[in-house]
Amino acid sequence: MWWQMKKNRKPSGKVIKDLAQHFEADFNKSLPISVHPNGNVMYKDYLIKRNQFENWSVHHKGNADMIEQFYLKTSALMAAKAYHFAQIERFKHIKEIDTRYWANFSESNVFRHNMNRSKDYERFLILLNKLEHSVDKAAVLKEEISAMFKRSFV
Repeated sequence: MWWQMKKNRKPSGKVIKDLAQHFEADFNKSLPISVHPNGNVMYKDYLIKRNQFENWSVHHKGNADMIEQFYLKTSALMAAKAYHFAQIERFKHIKEIDTRYWANFSESNVFRHNMNRSKDYERFLILLNKLEHSVDKAAVLKEEISAMFKRSFV
């Protein structure tokens, strides 16, 4: 058969390298960010890096002062874009959603920890109810942040 006679040919290293460069160029056109090996991200003139509290802080590259800190890297990146275009209301909205997400995420961890230590069944049920509520709210906020990021950069 003719399909059995064809040899499986692997693409050469040069072809793969050319394709990788092409995809990287397309990626850089669609997402105007650069990712550094240490995890920091540059968006135009703004550097997003981890601070001493393990949060993500936004800095102008010419200034060491922090503009604002965020709990999620995606929120910090969107905020840097909003700040660059002087969209202060959008910047505040991103900060608010990021803070609400982190509050619900943190609450869910506290409730989960307290549930494991609870000996009283009624207290366990109350904590379980609060845990489910905070996990659901965190998931909704995470989806909202994700959708905002897609609208901003894709």
